Amino acid sequence: MSWAAVIPVVLTCVALVFVPGGLVAVSLGLRGLPAAASAPALTVTISALAAIAFGKLGIDWSPFAMVLAAVAVAGAVWLLRRWCERRGKFAHATAARPSIEAIVVQCLGFAAGAGLLIWQLVRVFGSPGNISQTFDGIFHLNAVRYVLNTGNASSLTLSAMTNGDNPPYFYPAAWHGLVALLVQITGAPISVAVNMLNLVLAALVWTLGCMFLVRTVAGPRPWVVAFGAVLAASFSSFPLLLLDFGVLYPNFLSICLIPLGLAAVAAFFNVGSQPPSNPLARFALAPMISPGIAIAHPNGAMTLLAISVPVVLYAYMQRYILAGHVQTQRREKFLVGALLALGLVFLATLWKYIRPPADAAFWDRYHSPAGAAWEIATNSAMNRPEAWVVSALVLMGLFVAVRDRHQWWLLGCYVLTSFLFVVIAGVGTSYLRSVITGVWYNDSYRLAAILPITALPLAALGFGWLLRCGQSALDRFWNRPGRVLPAPDARARVGVLSGFLVVALLAVGMQGAPINFAVASAARNYAETPNSEVVSSDELALIEQLDDLVPAGATIAVNPWTGAALAFALANRDTTSRHVLSTYPADIEIINNSLRNALTDPTVCPAVEAAGVKYALDFGSKEVHGGRHDFPGLDKLQDSPAAELVAQVGEARLFRITACS
Repeated sequence: MSWAAVIPVVLTCVALVFVPGGLVAVSLGLRGLPAAASAPALTVTISALAAIAFGKLGIDWSPFAMVLAAVAVAGAVWLLRRWCERRGKFAHATAARPSIEAIVVQCLGFAAGAGLLIWQLVRVFGSPGNISQTFDGIFHLNAVRYVLNTGNASSLTLSAMTNGDNPPYFYPAAWHGLVALLVQITGAPISVAVNMLNLVLAALVWTLGCMFLVRTVAGPRPWVVAFGAVLAASFSSFPLLLLDFGVLYPNFLSICLIPLGLAAVAAFFNVGSQPPSNPLARFALAPMISPGIAIAHPNGAMTLLAISVPVVLYAYMQRYILAGHVQTQRREKFLVGALLALGLVFLATLWKYIRPPADAAFWDRYHSPAGAAWEIATNSAMNRPEAWVVSALVLMGLFVAVRDRHQWWLLGCYVLTSFLFVVIAGVGTSYLRSVITGVWYNDSYRLAAILPITALPLAALGFGWLLRCGQSALDRFWNRPGRVLPAPDARARVGVLSGFLVVALLAVGMQGAPINFAVASAARNYAETPNSEVVSSDELALIEQLDDLVPAGATIAVNPWTGAALAFALANRDTTSRHVLSTYPADIEIINNSLRNALTDPTVCPAVEAAGVKYALDFGSKEVHGGRHDFPGLDKLQDSPAAELVAQVGEARLFRITACS
């Protein structure tokens, strides 16, 4: 499938991600950039919660179900806003309308940032249908197929796909539910739908969230907000990193939403430069998007909670402690302080329990503390090339933030994320390290991905300071003694052209070695070659033939470690395993261990019939991560009288089970 052919899929995906939440955002009274940035997070909240509710009610997950949920939520929010306005519950301040010039500048900035990210991802994916040849990619693609086949996208039941006869447990399914909807609406293959959703999330959702966060930090300064979009495409550690390593699609979705989340928290506590003029939106947005971030991935919610601590502490200090604070009664100060202490206790409780099992958080450090600190200073986390231009802008932003008391909360967020990364990347395995960073699986990649959330707005502040310096230099140039002052329009044109030149030069500098390295690294994991990590080009060719070779309803025996389990996602044929980390019921265990001995082992044929197994895929002995996991029942079926060869492409073979017919 060509890139031109997937344009309708991309446009449909944009509508899927923005329209449901957009209805709610408009009902809240949001307009312009706040509405556009908030819409995707609201869509995720609606989708994730509706999937759980419909799963409980036995209603299939479908576009109609999503529309029903979105209209119901939007209607309820609109009625609430109208009731508040009629009762005078909120004093509504009218926001100043941005000028045409401001709108044009911000739209151009958004187009530039989104365009850069689209170009990066086109190079990463190579072809729209290429899959991530990584360990977790097997699970995520098969989970989408599981949602489609069961009609259930609930995060409370998705784990049943791999949990055998055991009861399901919570697994974040918001991303999988959105991909399933896109497949249902467009009919696109799962592999294409996955890549197009991720492209929209990175290029549009992440970029708009960063722009809104920059506006919250720096105020309605069009050039600075527009440059925030360019910065969104200029960090090697996100969004490309989580589309490379893992692959961590649910975590990727949650982090795409966190810039908006941080902006909403800042508005809630009135520490940003421009909170929403609508008080209902100011106080409702953060609580409404938090469930979506949490269900997208719990450590996304924990990340947002962690970086919200400096926001809350600064808000308390601003009202009760810092010079010029509001004069309040001692009782109020004490009660709010007590609530703040209870909130910190609540956070500590969540920190203890909202984390993966200890055996899943096994990652060790890869650096020294000094090396990790250097990578923060140079924006080169995970041994990537130093990003000198971005780092210079961040340094300028730190200079501005230290001098401006109103930016201290952002400074606190940056210090906190830096500290967490130094611990996870530079400190050896210990109980204390797990207490601090176990929420992120003690995995440096996951924490590296959140560093841009706090570095980016600082870089935008640095750019704003650079603009002010440039403007001052221009003013001094125009006002030199003896110089004839040009007309205001001419001076304005020179200023605009100078601004575009500065942005272009900075953008070119930021798109150099760090981004090229990140693109090349990720592209290796999407390349379809004879030696691909999970499924080779020959194995994919055989999977593409399964629709003609294997009747619908038949189950295929597979060793998931060889990538054969992807026959479930890519060919819609049931497999005995859907992921490398699966719990098997007794009949599948028998098949895995003894299928080739079906003529001599009396336990095999009853297990084969119970599981509906009629075929087996042999993708050789090469496994993801270079492991070796024995499935003796599926080994060398070409030498077993229990099966006959049906098709072969290179070394990939499909067998029909004949012993139990």
